[in-house]
Order: sequence, then structure tokens, then C-alpha cells
Amino acid sequence: MLNGIKELLCKSFPNATKDIGDYSNKERNVYLIGMFGQNLIYAIIGSVLQVFYTDILIIPPLALTIIMGVSRIWDGLNDIFMGTVVDRTHTRWGKCRPYLKFVPIPVAIMTIILFLPITNLPVAAKIIFVIFSYLLWETIYTLGDIPLWGVTSLMTPDEQKRAKLISAARTVSSVGSIIIVAFYPVKDLFGAIDLGLFPNTGKANSDLAYFSEPQGYLLAVAAIALLGGLLFRTPFPFIRERITQAPKEKDRSFRENLRIMWQNKLFLRAMAANILGCTKTLMLTAGMYFCKWVYGNGGDETLWLVKLGGPFLIGMIIAMNISTKVAAKFGKKKTYLFTSYLNAVPYILIFIVGFEHILFMAVMLFISGFLTGFSTVYNTTMVADSIDYMEHKTGVRNDGVFFSGLNFVSKLTAAITAIITNAVLATVNYEDTIKTLGAAIENAANLGQTYTLDFSQSYPDITMALLILITFIPAAGCVLQALPIHGYKLSEAEHEKILEDLKEMRKENERV
Repeated sequence: MLNGIKELLCKSFPNATKDIGDYSNKERNVYLIGMFGQNLIYAIIGSVLQVFYTDILIIPPLALTIIMGVSRIWDGLNDIFMGTVVDRTHTRWGKCRPYLKFVPIPVAIMTIILFLPITNLPVAAKIIFVIFSYLLWETIYTLGDIPLWGVTSLMTPDEQKRAKLISAARTVSSVGSIIIVAFYPVKDLFGAIDLGLFPNTGKANSDLAYFSEPQGYLLAVAAIALLGGLLFRTPFPFIRERITQAPKEKDRSFRENLRIMWQNKLFLRAMAANILGCTKTLMLTAGMYFCKWVYGNGGDETLWLVKLGGPFLIGMIIAMNISTKVAAKFGKKKTYLFTSYLNAVPYILIFIVGFEHILFMAVMLFISGFLTGFSTVYNTTMVADSIDYMEHKTGVRNDGVFFSGLNFVSKLTAAITAIITNAVLATVNYEDTIKTLGAAIENAANLGQTYTLDFSQSYPDITMALLILITFIPAAGCVLQALPIHGYKLSEAEHEKILEDLKEMRKENERV
């Protein structure tokens, strides 16, 4: 039996780059399973970890702001370096697939370590732990993330099939974000089991005899991260890389890759748009706080996440599924610009009408999610298109380097939103408020009492700060992300011509 399991885990096609035509539906589906697994993990890190740091470990928001800033400096160097490593990888499995074999399980383990309930340590010790564990997680995660996205440009030379694959991957990655909603009932389930290992922290507006937030977070993350890691590894045995790798003598140095990235103006514009528009994701990150405290009053946030996060994600998924057809009819650039500017409107209306009108807010969030879905897909396909552009221009295909840039920007934007969130929370004394509330809730639980809370009435300053985080700041991001795309010059017709030229260039290289 053990030999059978080992054979299944190590199964692989002998030659990853053998010319066997385009990817099959089965191959696509297995790849998407891996993408879903990876995003189960990333969704936890992207949204849940921030709340865990501020509400469970009680890390000062100002300290988190500094930590996120430092980590991004490390990521900037680490991501591009890892992209260079991927491009210099030459194996019988290809250049991306080997990393999909060895990296996913360590990523899952490191994710669990991030959520260790070190609540009794001094603040300084907790900050040191957060810095080192988070940087280590980032390093290991990068080793899997760059190849997982980079392999999309190697699975097929056909632009339409690749665009569909990326669109499907973005859709599945967003479906992975639904785990944010599923996480909280799982956390509550594990938190209500008295294992005798964790203190009874209690829960506002709840009559549970026992509930431990640290225990719930740790066990829920462990279950989800391990499942995500196993799914993340699934593509390795089943997918292939079909675009011929550059010969080893054409491998570029780290410095040369930086220069190539700087020369690719299409890539730089797509990345600039991604960075400038990052505040749109505050609806999913700061929205956690809003659902937990303003709507859930420190108690049951799950219902509110479903009511508000659900419409946003449904709208986004619908847009992602039709993004390829819309781009074919109107063009990526025009669609990107139109949906970006229009997307600012729902956020402004939410602030004007007020968060008390739940149905109106849900409708606005559905519209916002729908408009967000287009730019989310096009940001990635524009990067893939820019790789074709540079291969046509230089004769070298640097998938790893450019997707490492995409990976870096993804983490940079997550850091920017975290920095903005923590900076705003620091201005309204959030740390002391939550520390005081936590102590009061825990004390009531130990006395067998229910702690009743009406958060928006008791803490109007924090409520207003959170409302601004999920309305005005995302609206600004919608407008800003469109600005670099005005200068994006690659049309669909020009890209199609580049792809035809590349086919001839590759045939010529095979003859040589």
C-alpha cells in the first residue's frame, strides 16, 4: 500500500516538453484543482491573518504597519530572484513543474505555524515571532506561486486557450476566497470544543459555556491549510509544459532579468495598474472587521460575511467567466478602462446611503464585484501577453521572471492594503479598545454570563473608520488603476501577429 501511495505521489510524465498538442480538458481541470488548493491557503493569509494578529495576538497596528513594509522589501528581492531560479531550471519535468512537486506541503505547514496561539508571550517576543515566521512563509510560498502561475504560459502556445485558462484560474482563485466565509463557522466549531488546552476566551452575545478563539483559529487553519496543500500539489503529475525552453546558454543573470523587466513597458503598465488599484481589496480585508464588529457585534460574523461577501464574490465570478468573450468583442483595454471608472460609483453610494440598508449594500457589492472581475483577469492576461511581446523582441522567454513580478505585486498590494488598514486602525485607538473588549468578554464567560455588545453605538469612531476603509479608499483605487492602462499599446490584432511570428521562430529553432 505504501509503495502504491509513493508511486501515485511521484508519478510524472517522463518528458514535460514533448510536443503533444494543447492541454486537454482533464489537464486543465487538474491544474484548476491545484489553483483552488493554493488559494485556500492564500485566502487565509490574505484576510484572516490580519484579524488574528490584531484581535487574538493583540499586535499593535503600528507595529504591523512596519512589519508589512519590511517584508515587502524582502519580497521584492526574493520574488525576482526566485523567478530567475525558475527560468534557469532545466529538468525532464520542465522548469515550473518540479516546484509544484516539492513546495505545497511545506507551504501548508508554515501556514499553520503562523497561527500558533502565542498569546501569553510579551509583545516584543510576539512581534519577533511574527516577523521571522511571516518572512519564512513568504519565501517558501514564492517557490510555489511563481511556477503555478508561470506554467499557464507554457501549457499552450495558443493565445485564446491560454486566456481561457488564465480566466478560469482567476475564477477558481476567487472561489478559493469563499473559504474566508467558510473559515469562520469552522473556526467557531473547533473553538467550542473544550480540549482542556486553551483558556475560555468567550464570545460576545453568545451563551456558549466554553469558547476559545485561539484554539478555533489554530485548528481551523490546520484543517484548511493541509487540505489546500494536498490540492496545491495535485497538478504536478498531470500537466505538461509545451513551449520549448530556452537553451541553457541563453539563461540570464539576476541583473539581466531586472533590465528585461524594466524594458517591458507593457508589463510595467499592467503592474502599475495592479498596485494603484489594490485598495479595491479592502472590501474583502477590512470587510472582515466590519462584519465581525459593526454587524456581528463581536459575535457571529459568518451570517454577515455571507450576506455581503457573497454578492461581491458572485458578481466577480460571473465577470471572470465572461471576461474572455467581452475582451474579444470590445478589447481588453477598453473594457478595463470602462469597468474601472464605473466601479467607483457603488462604493460612493454605499457611503452616502449608509451601511444600515443591507439590501442596497448587497446590490452595490454585487455590482462592484462584477466590475472588479474584468480587471482582475485582464491584469494577468496582460502579463502573459507581455511575455509574448518580449520573446518576440528579444528571442528569450522569461516566464518565471515576469510571473515573479506579478507574484511580487500581488503580495505588495496585500501589504499596502494591510498598511492602510493598520494605519487607520491606529488613529482610532483600535488596539486598546479590542484589548479592553476581549478582557470584558473573557471575564463574563468565566462567570458564566453573556456579554452584550452594540458596537456601532458604543464605538462610532471605529465604525466610521471601518466604513471609510471599505468605501472611499476602494473607490480611489478603481480610478487610479485605470490611469496606466491608457498608455497600454498592444492591441488584440498586433498580439495575434506576434503569436504567428513566434510559431515560425520556434519552428526555426527546432530545425537548428
